[in-house]
Amino acid sequence: MTPSCTAKTPRGVFELSLLQPVREDMMPRLRAYLTRAGYASLVSEVSPDILDVAKEIYARALEIAVPLAAVAHYGGDEMPAASLPNELTGCREYSVMLFSLGRGIDEAIDGYFSSGEPLRALFLDSWGSEAVEALACNVDEGLRKNLGDGTIRFAPGYSGFDIRHNLGWLSMIRERCAEPMEVSVNADTGIITPRKTIICMIGWR
Repeated sequence: MTPSCTAKTPRGVFELSLLQPVREDMMPRLRAYLTRAGYASLVSEVSPDILDVAKEIYARALEIAVPLAAVAHYGGDEMPAASLPNELTGCREYSVMLFSLGRGIDEAIDGYFSSGEPLRALFLDSWGSEAVEALACNVDEGLRKNLGDGTIRFAPGYSGFDIRHNLGWLSMIRERCAEPMEVSVNADTGIITPRKTIICMIGWR
């Protein structure tokens, strides 16, 4: 995964902006994918018919997902206090991040439901949730290797922090990442489109 630009921070050169994730960055473990869909945590305990459908959807998902990873870096003095949850206050620097699989996954899930194939819709929905989390974890791991000790990776909606902060955090990402991103947030609800998208932040001590 490579960045499209770099910027200076108090710790030196920090890579940010739109990254270029590859297919391997968003590949969830088969076991985790099946478990999220509600099936046995042991792959060997899943019936062959169900496993065939799960593997079919896994392969299709890799074809239609368009992964996006963006990181915007801010100094602690640039962050409005109202935009931070208690878990992230008082940090020297912040990384505001966005991870998305694109609209194709949403469209395919809706298509399966419309055509009366709820099992395939369930598997694709589960795959999307695991895949976008895998993408976030891979970037998270890389950042911690470069920047050291950080806070938890926090997203609006947790610990009572208003989910509508997604809109402000997305604006911060767009401010630093000029490249176009097909991601939007409903100002009234905080819901992100495409659905398989995460907006989150890490603070650096």
